Amino acid sequence: MSRWLDWHAAYDDADSPLARRLAIVQRCIARALDLAPPGPVRVISMCAGEARDLLPVLADHPRRDDVTGRLVELDPELARHARTEAPGRIDVKCGDAATTSAYDGAAPADLVLVCGVFGNVADSDIVRTIHTLPSLCSPGATVIWTRHRRPPDRTVLARETFADTGFEELEFVAPDGFLFGVGMHRLVSEPHPFESGIEMFEFVGYDALDGRCSECGFVYALERDEIIRRLDADTAAFVARLQQLDDATVRRRCDPDVWSPLEYACHLRDVMRVQNERIARMQREDSPTLTPMGRDERVVEDRYNEQDPTRVAGELVEAAALLATLLAGLDDAGWMRTAVYNYPTTQLRAVEWIGTHTVHELQHHRFDISG
Repeated sequence: MSRWLDWHAAYDDADSPLARRLAIVQRCIARALDLAPPGPVRVISMCAGEARDLLPVLADHPRRDDVTGRLVELDPELARHARTEAPGRIDVKCGDAATTSAYDGAAPADLVLVCGVFGNVADSDIVRTIHTLPSLCSPGATVIWTRHRRPPDRTVLARETFADTGFEELEFVAPDGFLFGVGMHRLVSEPHPFESGIEMFEFVGYDALDGRCSECGFVYALERDEIIRRLDADTAAFVARLQQLDDATVRRRCDPDVWSPLEYACHLRDVMRVQNERIARMQREDSPTLTPMGRDERVVEDRYNEQDPTRVAGELVEAAALLATLLAGLDDAGWMRTAVYNYPTTQLRAVEWIGTHTVHELQHHRFDISG
């Protein structure tokens, strides 16, 4: 199974953010078809995946027989799935959706889907793609797009760029408790002439944009509910591994510059405590500058390797539970509060990123003590 096919399986969980986003996109597609004038309706879909957004809508929409179009997907397995489900009047092309050449013979279109693209490209490519869209659109065409709203929220950039490029906003949906936005825009300016061979974006994915740890494989792309759940679950997994080690092993450093399992446990306990204090402070103050916790100094000053492993394990579980409880009590505004964070670079970070980073600490250090 390809990585992207595996990722698309999350749509099958009705409670997942992807499934919630999909339902909104499908509603917008149905609305666009309702608004389309009588006659043929041409559709273009970039990075179409399995076309779970368009094809179910076409299955029972009154305008389904009017719709023709082209779906472009680079992953062969996803394209094959889409081709299996698509009616004959919908062309599924396995190719690079990032160049206008992929839409030769399909543009101009009355409906253009740019879903799952803007969250995987650089900011400059969001702008470049939107500036190119009028050359793919017929007069009055509708564009539907998606983008996550993790700080810095680039849905603001996208909406401003659509306005500057001659589009009017029909709808923008950003549900409370979720970090995605779905936009729907209509071209109100004159379309541009189609030109083949124009590069719109480079699809770089989460590895480059949101960060992937090369050592433990963690990806900085967790939803809020998952952050809370994993604080408890990953702490329990770390403690279970810690408890498998005898007293000598739990205090042993395999190298003078590498912490012992007990030292990692003490570090994680203190990380949970410090993050709790930081996030509470962020709710009271506007973008405070957070002081480094002195991780290396604590190992020596607090004599981590001389502490009682059983007691440390209990304190770690308690600290993680307190942090999870604090996060669970935050509303959308609370999750979006920011602070100047010093690691890995000094940067303005939101509570959500700090929660995600803390889960990474748990996963990474469980990897460290399981080697």
